Amino acid sequence: MNEVYANEGATAAGEGASRPVLLRAAREAAGLHIAALAAALKVPVKKLEALEAGRYSELPDLTFARALASSACRHLKV
Repeated sequence: MNEVYANEGATAAGEGASRPVLLRAAREAAGLHIAALAAALKVPVKKLEALEAGRYSELPDLTFARALASSACRHLKV
């Protein structure tokens, strides 16, 4: 995933705005449509779209956002 950081201009420590880009990039690299990932994780597509876009205010709380990101990464094996 380092090449994604380099392409996005993020530092190794990461920038808050680039993290959703990494999740979307991992999903697209796996060839998975957002609706398929949402179905596998049993969450609404809108919540996954909000996470990928970094629109955390549309999610219930930060704990949910972290758990959803963790589940998505586990499913994508990243």
